[in-house]
Amino acid sequence: MEDVDQRRSSTAPRYAGALMLAAVAGHLLSETATGSLTTWQSWVLYGIGATLLVLSASAIDRLNQLAKRIRLRWVVFTAVLLVAAGVIALAGPPVVAYGRVLLLGCPQPTEVRVLTSKDAAPAFGEVARKFELRTAAENHGCRTARLYVFSAAGDQGAVALRSSWSSQALREIGPHPDVWVPDSTAETAEVVRRTRGIGSAVHVEQGGPVAFSPVVLGVPAQEVRGGVVATPATWGEALTAVTGAAIPVARPNPLVATDGRLATTALYESLDPAVVERRVEEADRPRPGAAMITTEQVLLRYNRTSCARKPCLTALYPADTYLADYPVNLVSWDAADVSNHAARGPARRFQAWLGTQEGMTALNAAGLRPAAQAAGAEFREELGVRAGLALDRAEAVPDEAAQASFQKRYEQAKRDGRVWLTLDASGSMTEPTPTGETRFAVAVDGVAKALAQMGPKDTYGLSVFSGTEVRPLIPVGRRDKEAAAAALSTVRPSGGTPLHQAVVDSLDRIGADDAGHVGAVIALTDGEDTTSPQTRQEVVDAVRRKGIRVFVIAVGGASCATHALTAITDASGGECRDSTTDTLGDDLAALFRRVWGGAG
Repeated sequence: MEDVDQRRSSTAPRYAGALMLAAVAGHLLSETATGSLTTWQSWVLYGIGATLLVLSASAIDRLNQLAKRIRLRWVVFTAVLLVAAGVIALAGPPVVAYGRVLLLGCPQPTEVRVLTSKDAAPAFGEVARKFELRTAAENHGCRTARLYVFSAAGDQGAVALRSSWSSQALREIGPHPDVWVPDSTAETAEVVRRTRGIGSAVHVEQGGPVAFSPVVLGVPAQEVRGGVVATPATWGEALTAVTGAAIPVARPNPLVATDGRLATTALYESLDPAVVERRVEEADRPRPGAAMITTEQVLLRYNRTSCARKPCLTALYPADTYLADYPVNLVSWDAADVSNHAARGPARRFQAWLGTQEGMTALNAAGLRPAAQAAGAEFREELGVRAGLALDRAEAVPDEAAQASFQKRYEQAKRDGRVWLTLDASGSMTEPTPTGETRFAVAVDGVAKALAQMGPKDTYGLSVFSGTEVRPLIPVGRRDKEAAAAALSTVRPSGGTPLHQAVVDSLDRIGADDAGHVGAVIALTDGEDTTSPQTRQEVVDAVRRKGIRVFVIAVGGASCATHALTAITDASGGECRDSTTDTLGDDLAALFRRVWGGAG
C-alpha cells in the first residue's frame, strides 16, 4: 500500500508539471498571436515566469508530503495554500509590474484629454503635471496617465459639447474631451440637460467644484498706492471710483466669458445697465494704464509672469462679487469611433485626486483657492492679491432667474442711444433762478451734464422751440458733446411756448427703434403750451401712431399734473418728471440713462 502511495506521489509532480506546461503553451500561443512578445526582454521575462510556474508543481507536492506527517494535515495544507495564494495575490502584481519595468521599460500611459477655458488652462496644466507625477510615484516611476490639457475660447467648449462635438469642433478646438473643467457651474447645467437624452453620443457627468477664484477688478497698482482708488464695498462703487479717476475699464465679452458675465451681473444689481455699458470697454487681456475685470487667478498669473515691476495690477475685491468655481465634469463618448472607455478610469482618479490634500495643494500653488484649504504663499500683496477674503455672497453664481434675464438686459443696454432733445426757449426761460442764472442757462448746463455720459456710439439731435416755431440746431447723428453748448449759446429766449408743435416735430426727426438703436424724444419746458396749432389730443394720437417714447421734464412754473403733460408721456410709455433748477442736470441724465437701458 505504501508503494502505491509512493508511486502516486512520485507521479503527481509530473502530472502537475505537464498540466502547467500545457497552460503555459496555450498562453504562449495567445501572447504570440496578439504580438505581445516582440522583444528579447519580453521573452526572458516570460521564460522566468513559466519556469517558476512549473517548479511550483514540485513545491506543492513537497508541501503535500510534509502535510502527511502532520496531524489534521488537510487543515494545515489548506491554510498554507490560502496564505500562499494571498501572498501571491498581493505581492505578485507589483513584483511582475516591477520586473516588467526593469526589462521592458514603462508602458505607454493612457491619454486623458482635459478641456478647460483659455484663462484656466495654464493653472490646470500645472495641476495635471503634478497628478501625472503622483501616478508615476505609485507605479515604479511610470506614469499611468498623460493629461492633455487644451482650451476653448469663451463658451465654445460648452457649445461644442451640446452639439456632440462636430467636425468643426475637432478642427477649431481639439479632440473629444474626457474631462471638462469650465470656469463656472453656471456653464454646466444646459450642457448636462441637452446631453442627457437617449441617442446622444456624449454623456456629461456633472461634478462638483474643486476650487474657486473670485472675480476682481484689477486696477493699475500706482493708482491704488496713490490713494486714487480706495477699497470698494460693491461692484457699483468700484466701477464708479475707477472711471471717476479717468481710468479706462476693460471687460471680457460677457456673452461668452464667465468672468465678464459674473462681474456684469453684479454691476447690474447696483448700477443702471446702460450706465455700466457706457463705462466699460471690451478686451480679453490687460493693457497698460487700464483696469481689467478678470478672475483673481488670471491677475495673479499676469503679475507673476508678464509684469516687469510687480505688481502691474492690484485686485479690488467687491464684497458682492461672484466666483469662478471650476467644476470637474467627466465626459463619456459611446459611439464606436470615439469611445473613451480606457480613459474613464484615469479621468475619475484625477477627479478624486483633486479633492485630496495633495490635489488641493497643487490647485493652491497654481493660483486657485480650494474650498477646504486656506490660501497659500502665492497669495500676497507683492503679487497684487491678498490671502484673506470677506465676501457677502454665499452663492458662487447668480440664480437661474438672473442668468435667464441677463442676455436681454445686456442687449438692451448695449443698443446705441438715439435721442432728440428739444428745449423750451420761450420768454419765461429768462427768469432768474435762486443762483442768479436764468432758467435757460441752467437748462444748458443740464444738457451738457447729460450728454457727458454718452457712449461712443450714442447719437443725439437738438432743437429749441419758442414763439410759433421749432428751430433745429443739431441734426440727429451728432456725437460731439460740446456741439450742443456752442449751438445753444446763440439762442435768445423769447415769445410763447409751442410745446405740442415741438413734440410732433421731434417725433418726425428721431425715427422709431430698431435692432441696433433705442430712441426717444426728451422735451424740457417751464410752462404749458400756448402757441401750437396742434391740440393735446392730436399730439397724443401722433405719439401712439409713431410708437416713439416721449419724456418731459417740467421745470420752473410747469407741472406734470397741473398741465396734463402725463397724457402725452403715458401714451408712449415714457415719463413726465417734475424737476427743479437744482436737480435739472441729474434728472436729464437719468432720462438719458433710461433711454439707453430700453426701459419702458
